[in-house]
Amino acid sequence: MRYSKEHQLVRPVSHYFSRHNFALQHHELPFYEYRIDLYGYSEDTDLTLAVELKLDKWQRALEQALLYQLCSDLIYIAMPLTSVRRVDRDALAAHGIGLIAVGRTGLCRVLLPARTSPVTRPHYKQAYVRLLKEICG
Repeated sequence: MRYSKEHQLVRPVSHYFSRHNFALQHHELPFYEYRIDLYGYSEDTDLTLAVELKLDKWQRALEQALLYQLCSDLIYIAMPLTSVRRVDRDALAAHGIGLIAVGRTGLCRVLLPARTSPVTRPHYKQAYVRLLKEICG
């Protein structure tokens, strides 16, 4: 599949993280003036994740990802495999932001693992975990 809309990336990325114990997930959660494309929680590890999906504007994704560090433990940018070549991985690594490539078949591969955010605010994280538990039952 050739990705022409960001929302087409939601399903493969969601499936990837479901297989990695992030069973509670929701997309388009508001955070300040933005919307987190995919937010997830793992009850096994008590970790949250936020994923910003972009087709090509990785710099814009990084700006948003930096804000999401306030409400999530792990933050990733997910992009089509054809776009990740242009990403400055050193810039992402400097802030602990991970990078995921989504192939045409929907296969996701972590190119840069995320590091746990040192600035996560417990009140934001706890509010989103409660929300996910309500939404996902």
